[in-house]
Amino acid sequence: MLHPSIVPFETLQELCRPGEHPRRATVEAWAKAQGIPLKLDGKGGVWTTIEAVNYALGVAAANDDRAAYDSDII
Repeated sequence: MLHPSIVPFETLQELCRPGEHPRRATVEAWAKAQGIPLKLDGKGGVWTTIEAVNYALGVAAANDDRAAYDSDII
């Protein structure tokens, strides 16, 4: 069982080209264009984390208070 924050190759394929099964090279090119860092999974695929995907796409975590407050309010 994978850790819940891991985004496996199969999910990356679906994000890259919904309804298709793109090759690893296609997924890697898509991720690189989006700024998403990848790691090899040892089974011919790649993986990343949901945090890396969110960061690359400019999505802050719901509990990320750093984006909500300036240091001058303390």
